[in-house]
Formats: sequence, C-alpha cells, structure tokens
Amino acid sequence: MIGLVSSEWLRIRSRRLVKVLAAVALAGIVIALVIGAAQSRRPSADELESARLSAEAARDDCIAQGGFGAVEPGGDVEAFCRQEMNSAVFLGKPPMRLSELPETLRGTAFIAILVGLVIGASAVGASWQTGTITTILTWEPRRLRVAVVRAVVVATAVFMVVVALLGVLILLFWVTTSLRGLTSISEGWPSEVAGVVLRVSMLSAAASVIGGAIAMLGRNTAAALGAVFVYLAVLEGLVRGLRPALGRFLLGDNIATAVIGHEVTFGATTLTPGRAWVVVSIYTLGLAALAAAVFRVRDVH
Repeated sequence: MIGLVSSEWLRIRSRRLVKVLAAVALAGIVIALVIGAAQSRRPSADELESARLSAEAARDDCIAQGGFGAVEPGGDVEAFCRQEMNSAVFLGKPPMRLSELPETLRGTAFIAILVGLVIGASAVGASWQTGTITTILTWEPRRLRVAVVRAVVVATAVFMVVVALLGVLILLFWVTTSLRGLTSISEGWPSEVAGVVLRVSMLSAAASVIGGAIAMLGRNTAAALGAVFVYLAVLEGLVRGLRPALGRFLLGDNIATAVIGHEVTFGATTLTPGRAWVVVSIYTLGLAALAAAVFRVRDVH
C-alpha cells in the first residue's frame, strides 16, 4: 500500500503537465495584477471623504425611495442601498480594494476547476496510452486499490496546487492594494477569503476525480475532456432550455452555487450551497465508482 502511494505521488509530481499548468497560472496571476496595479490609483484623503459623503447622501435617498423599485416586496431595502451606494461608486475610477479579494477568488474558480479536470484526466489517460497501467498491475494486481489510491493522490495533489496558487494570488493582491489601492476590510473578510479558497480547492479536487474517472472509462485523456465539454456546453444547455425544472440536478449550476457559497437562483430554480455540495458529491463519487467497477473487469493489454 505504501509503495503504491509513493509510486503515485512520484508519478504526479513528475508530470510535466502539472508543472506547466502551475507555471502558466502563476504567470497569469502576475500579469493580471500588474495590469490591475497600472490601472489603479490610491485616492487622496480628500477624495475619500468626498466619496464617503456622497455615498451617505445617495444611500439615504435610496432608502427613502424604497430602493428605487429594484428591491422585491419584503426585501431588505437598507441592505440593498448599503451595497449599491458605497463610496467606491463615487470615486470616479475606483482603485483596487483588498475587500474585493473574495470576488476575485471566486472569479478564478473556473480556471482552477479546469486545471483540476485536465490534471485528473491526463494522470489517468496517459497511463492507458503509454501502457503504464499494465506495468502497475504486474506488481499490484488489486485493481480497486490502484484506482482508489490514484484518485486520492491526484485529488490531494490538485487540492494542494490550487491552495498554493490561490495563496500566491492573495499575497500579491495584498501587496498590490497596499501600494496602489485601498486595504480596508470588513470584520468577516478573513473567514470569507478562507472559505472561498477551501471551496475552490475542493471543487478542483473533485474535478480531477471526475476527469480521471471519465479517462478511465474512455482510456484516453482527450475522451475525458471532450465528454466533459459536450456535457457542459451541449447537454446542460439543452436541459436548461427544454426542462428548466431539472436545472437543480445539473453539475454546472451546482458547482457555481458551491463556489458562490450562498443561495443562488438560476431562472426558476433556486439552489442552496448544501444541496449543491450533495449533487457535486454524487456526480464525483458516482463516476468514480463506475470507473472503478469497469476497471475491475476490463481487459488490460
């Protein structure tokens, strides 16, 4: 068991694709923040005070006008006005704000999940294409153990890579806003940032398991990526158009809800984070179980 785990760790660490994807992601983070820093400017104390006073006046007017009709009956008008009429709106060209980091991290979720999917599919698909899977089975014939260990190792590696990349993003974002923006944050900001990092990393790990499971079924990396693309771009779109009520079972909508971290409405369907995680887990574990079952009885040449 230890030998199998060590072998899988060495294999995933040695994969050039993992290093390339991590390097590309780091380069993207640096380039994006350099561009953001170039376009940002820290406002003066007078500009901040003027924006604050303007925001307070606009907020009072918004509350007096009942949210200008943008709040549904029974909704929290005061909360809506506080959110929409903030000082950033009246700064002209808003600077980068450290308080915006959670939304920035949520915006990276798609790329992080895609990275997890590609790494998972490649880690399994390459073993079939190069014949490595046959070599592994000569000294560890228990196929179920091989499948489980590989899935756990790949998912753990993806989780660690995504956490590290998001950690770099957080550090550089803080440096950038310290030099060129505003660093004021709310009391619950640290826990919100930690929650987003954890959710995005877990979803990326789940994506690696899904990618690996489909690659195991198709014996090919391209097959896994193609199948996921067809499902997300075609099948889910058809379901949303023809049977909107089934949207609550779609993987894409539930992943989006899990990333956001609060109740989300898609058309006529409202999803909660708890339910979203259950659906994502069912997809992940269901595909992994199916792939393991097929692997146990499949001929390996």
